[in-house]
Amino acid sequence: MKTVSFSIDEDTDQGITLLAKQTKMSRSDVVRSMYARLRLEKTFEEMQAQAEPLLTKLGLNSEDDIATYSKTKS
Repeated sequence: MKTVSFSIDEDTDQGITLLAKQTKMSRSDVVRSMYARLRLEKTFEEMQAQAEPLLTKLGLNSEDDIATYSKTKS
């Protein structure tokens, strides 16, 4: 595993430390977890953007529309 150094403001440092204590994780694990979550959110946003044209073409404009559509295809 690689060690990296970067600067963060005092509030962020305190927040990471508090989260580490609350979750019984190391500070490094908290930062890795936050990175993984942000990466997942970005991937989800990209998937939504790719699916949007097809969903619009199908007239699926809400989560309820998608749920109803998927039930008819089961």
